[in-house]
Amino acid sequence: MIYALDGIAPQIAADAWVAPDANLIGKVVLEPESSVWFGATLRGDNEEIRLGRGSNIQENCVLHTDMGYPMLIGADCTIGHKAMLHGCT
Repeated sequence: MIYALDGIAPQIAADAWVAPDANLIGKVVLEPESSVWFGATLRGDNEEIRLGRGSNIQENCVLHTDMGYPMLIGADCTIGHKAMLHGCT
């Protein structure tokens, strides 16, 4: 599901793909050709999470930020199944 938080909704490129049961919350940006797979949660409630061109977040990953630490994932990266990333770049 796509959730706006404090009036800020995720920004999803037209050719990005999001699984129907993935959760994108708040300050999340998906660049072109990126994808978020089944059961993943990207929680951009504190800072921005940006997924670079052609990158993918695989099944059941959890991404979350800390204040002052946005999460920037470069182009053509893979975050593997069930990984948890918290406040990192």
